Amino acid sequence: MKWEKNLKSIIEENAPGNCHVCNSINTDYSMHIIDDKTNMGYGVIWCNDCKNAFHISRIKVSPNMKNIPVPEGLKY
Repeated sequence: MKWEKNLKSIIEENAPGNCHVCNSINTDYSMHIIDDKTNMGYGVIWCNDCKNAFHISRIKVSPNMKNIPVPEGLKY
């Protein structure tokens, strides 16, 4: 998985790190809880410069993770 380092960085440091495609630091992420009882949900990691993105279909969302609007026009 090409975005594995970014996901690890989000979990450990709450920051996505550099884009693996263009190496930009202008990256972001958003996690959305689907099941409040288990805190399971999904997430998206993206680069604001090259617009490449990765969808995480199942993840346990921590309370400190961001939940912001995902931009349109991303390339998954």
